[in-house]
Amino acid sequence: MAAAPFSFQELFAQRESRQDDDSSTIQTTDTVVVASDGVELAVHIYEPSAASKKKNSNSNHNSNHNHSNTALVFYHGGGAHAGAGYQYLAGGLAERYAVTVYLPDLRGHGSSGGPRGDAPSKEQVWKDVDAVLEFVAETNNNNNNKNNGTNIFLGGHSSGGGLVVNYATEGRQRNRAAAAAAATTAGVAVVGVGVVPIGGYVLVSPELGYKSGTARPGRTDFAKVNVFAFLLNAIFGILGHSRAVRFRYPRELLDKDGGMVAFNTVHMANAITPETPREQMRAMCDSNGNSNDNTTATTTTTTIPVGLWIGSDDELFVAESVADFVKISKDDNNSSSISNTAEILPGKNHLGILVEIHEAIGQWITQDM
Repeated sequence: MAAAPFSFQELFAQRESRQDDDSSTIQTTDTVVVASDGVELAVHIYEPSAASKKKNSNSNHNSNHNHSNTALVFYHGGGAHAGAGYQYLAGGLAERYAVTVYLPDLRGHGSSGGPRGDAPSKEQVWKDVDAVLEFVAETNNNNNNKNNGTNIFLGGHSSGGGLVVNYATEGRQRNRAAAAAAATTAGVAVVGVGVVPIGGYVLVSPELGYKSGTARPGRTDFAKVNVFAFLLNAIFGILGHSRAVRFRYPRELLDKDGGMVAFNTVHMANAITPETPREQMRAMCDSNGNSNDNTTATTTTTTIPVGLWIGSDDELFVAESVADFVKISKDDNNSSSISNTAEILPGKNHLGILVEIHEAIGQWITQDM
């Protein structure tokens, strides 16, 4: 039997330790967001209790802002789903920092609809992200929160982080342009169309793609890739639905967890894999070292901070190489901004980092920025 690409021990141990723990006061809800093509996208919501909101509103790190309105939309890694370890991140943020966390299942994954591991196109996956963000913004407004958009954060783990990079640098602009064109055709106002302001990007052990140069030497590759299918798709536009990426999840895990997916098609893989990672990460940062894309037709550009965390013992990536993508963006722009952060967490591996990462993320997104 081939060696597993990374350890599941920390997640399994956490699951066992919490089986009989009913002390949590967070509220969990499952809902459905309908994508632009009609596919139902499952979203799992973790809301802080009233006691947690009150406690955090009085804490020192929330001295100038009411962070009980803060929300994080966080995407799972390749072939996984929201319940595959991400519940610890979400629960921790809700309980400890009064952050409402939305964990979507990618289409074709977990409880979401659509053919398993597939998408009509990479652009459709990016439109799905917009649909979820619009749902979160609308929910906050309907709940009478004082939501000015800057308190909605977007993040992801592993390939979910790659999806966020693609969305921030490609999908967001394409979706905005398409929405504006449709609005113009319909004769309605274009201002603000297709834009849900983002308060910050949260990247945890992000998969920045095969061109990033971040692979750990001697690692057991997480996936087997049919490069030929990607070449034919790029040249001739064919084989988009080919199962070109086969994940090396243990067969026992796939048999026990029906939400897991053993493969991704070319379309899905292209949606979550950065093509030019260095350029894309630089594009997420402006002259102040902050991501820069909250622009509408009538507002000035605002900056969006990027937070990145990775474990020193990550089995797939060299932690320093991954962290340098944020540092390079800052250094290239001669910036000393404190808004961006890139941290290497000692002793944490690719999946084990999910157990306690809520502490680092919570401290960062609830600081006075």
